[in-house]
Amino acid sequence: MKFLLLALAVLGLIYMVLIGGKKTSVSDEQPEAIYQREIERAENLDDFLQDTVDRQGDEMDAVK
Repeated sequence: MKFLLLALAVLGLIYMVLIGGKKTSVSDEQPEAIYQREIERAENLDDFLQDTVDRQGDEMDAVK
């Protein structure tokens, strides 16, 4: 189950980067600002997914 969630997280991250990259290419922002924003988005997504995996692991341990 954890591997499935991890795989979904990686696919979601790739999807967000590809879709987000297309949206930001029209912007007049500096490349450094765009890069930093994308890094923050990836870190926030990673934190959210890790919390979800931890929570589901705790729930599975409680069921045992």
